Amino acid sequence: MVTALAEEAAKYGTIVIAINRPLCPFTTIFRKPGRIRELMGRARPKKLHENLYLYSPRYFLHDFVAGKSGLLESINLAILRRGLRRILGRLDITEIAPIVWYYYPQQGYVTRLFPGSFNIYEIYDNLTDIQGREIPYLVSMEKRWRGAVDLVLTANEDIFNRYGRKYEIAWVFGNGLARDIFEKLVSDRSESWPGADKIGRPRVGYAGMVSDRLDWELIRKLAGERPNWQFVFAGRIDDAGIPGEFNSFKNVHFTGEYKHEMVPAILGSFDAAILPYRDNDFFHSFKPLKFYEYAAAGLPTVSTRSDELKLFSAEFVKNVPGKTDKWLEAIETQLRADRSRMKEIGREIASRHIWDNMGAELLSKLKKHLESL
Repeated sequence: MVTALAEEAAKYGTIVIAINRPLCPFTTIFRKPGRIRELMGRARPKKLHENLYLYSPRYFLHDFVAGKSGLLESINLAILRRGLRRILGRLDITEIAPIVWYYYPQQGYVTRLFPGSFNIYEIYDNLTDIQGREIPYLVSMEKRWRGAVDLVLTANEDIFNRYGRKYEIAWVFGNGLARDIFEKLVSDRSESWPGADKIGRPRVGYAGMVSDRLDWELIRKLAGERPNWQFVFAGRIDDAGIPGEFNSFKNVHFTGEYKHEMVPAILGSFDAAILPYRDNDFFHSFKPLKFYEYAAAGLPTVSTRSDELKLFSAEFVKNVPGKTDKWLEAIETQLRADRSRMKEIGREIASRHIWDNMGAELLSKLKKHLESL
């Protein structure tokens, strides 16, 4: 998304700086050991594309702690402001009040970085844990910075109705996929995936983060009921203990992390796709990015109940509750689906959710809004 937005922003002569989570000299060592070398190095912007840079700033103390003290938060802001001004100068950016765009409510303090800045807050998840329970800290931070936000963007209508309506100006932005991936997925010329060589058929596949967001109890029941179906989970394993729970299942396969360019080959090896998230309020308003890749690949899909996915063809994506019999029935239907028909429906869905087009529409709308102020 950021890359697509930057490419569109280039048409307006705009430079985009993507900001990593700031590095804290006290907590990074324990919380993010993989970033220690980055912490010890010099803070320099890394050029990713023509007008897109990545920058990892430093601050004094982790914002969760600093946010509880006005003094500590002011120190953090002073350090961040100084570093960003230095980077802006290095890139010959003279704008003194740039557009500030942030995603996490606890980072609302960035609205104070540049006096007069236009502040965008994008909300792409409900402020709850994966059990659907509100997280009091995040809710309080969203309320705290509400008055400093000039524009809210939401990932879907549910989040818009829950949070966006509390702001003076809010738009639904949505989710999508990159154009290059879309074109590869619809080309029908993807390479074979070596990971599938030893896996039988039919293959019921999931491609994405392998984590506790998935309903592993449901998956265990499905695999037990249909030992002839091969359940394939491709993606980085967030919890190393998950594969071990399926050692006794010969039809459940964890193939590990993959490079993004392998997505067409991986999806091309599936016979049906699944999005087996937990069946609760958090995921009912969840709009998984992976769905658009499944759609572009023409993969008939079965998903946990999702208010957003209900907007799409029920023939292409089945929304079912977390009950084994309902899932078995839906997967059986999708395995029998006419693949030519599924490709037609899926590709039409995906074609309406390409980041390039969505970014162009958003920036055009934003430009008109800024000009009206």
